[in-house]
Amino acid sequence: MARAEAIKVIEYYAQVARQYDEGYDVWWKVLYDGLTWAHIRPCLPARGLVLDAGGGTGKWSIRMAREKPGISIVLLDISREMLAVAREKLLRERLTGRVWLVEADICAMPFRPEVFDFALAEGDPISYCDDPRRAVGELFRVLKPGSCAQAGVDSLFAIVRRLMHEGRVEEAERVLRDGRFTSSWGFRWWVFTPRSLRELFEGAGFEVVRISGKPVLSPPSEELRKALSDGEKARKALELEFSACDDPSIAGAGGHLHVVARKPPAPALAGAPPTSSPTSSAASHTRPPACSACAPSGPGRRQSARPRSSA
Repeated sequence: MARAEAIKVIEYYAQVARQYDEGYDVWWKVLYDGLTWAHIRPCLPARGLVLDAGGGTGKWSIRMAREKPGISIVLLDISREMLAVAREKLLRERLTGRVWLVEADICAMPFRPEVFDFALAEGDPISYCDDPRRAVGELFRVLKPGSCAQAGVDSLFAIVRRLMHEGRVEEAERVLRDGRFTSSWGFRWWVFTPRSLRELFEGAGFEVVRISGKPVLSPPSEELRKALSDGEKARKALELEFSACDDPSIAGAGGHLHVVARKPPAPALAGAPPTSSPTSSAASHTRPPACSACAPSGPGRRQSARPRSSA
């Protein structure tokens, strides 16, 4: 990350780290988190090493660790203060032996190639970094062949729509042209369309399985927040969102975008034993195959799953 922009990001999160987890209301917890988890959960390996890049205060690391007792997690973040909050939470959850904290930039991760069985970059670290190509290239580098990566980013069309609603037409034009937005937080965001997000991941070598909007049907309102406080309405709202979130005609309208991608398997070597051999069978017990949600999908094929409500 260019030092000037990195300093702005670090300074911002140093100020908000202690209050960060309090900034998300029922709309975020039910819809945004519900959609995110519905994508993550089926792709988590039963065992192995997971990367939570830009994992902040550890929300997703803790949830993944609870879900899969057989995995270990590396939580990487550029903010020392956010990691300090994560450390306190991990102590309370008794997860310090399974989640390790690393202070580093997503654009220059201090890991060997091909060590992780799953990689997550949730909470927009790719949008906030200086060079998204480098960040996604780093995710590709450290991920094992055949494994899945997922990421959340800010949506260009959602930002532009908000600027137009506020009458900031010239700024909306700049964001559409440059793909960057200068926020009130004091640093610039990269913002993406489904097409540019796909190009970013495919350019790094990934096979893109799915791009979804989060959420696409539910603009925040006090009326909706009240409705989401009812467990049954929250469940139904999440089901409605999941039924539409990856429809190409509306995904780009989501407040954020979520990408599910797969690093292609390593090519088979000449003379390698057949897949049914004892060697290959033993390998399958130490590292599970890619989940069905991360299998490459053909043109027009739509993945389906049913989310669990987080309400």
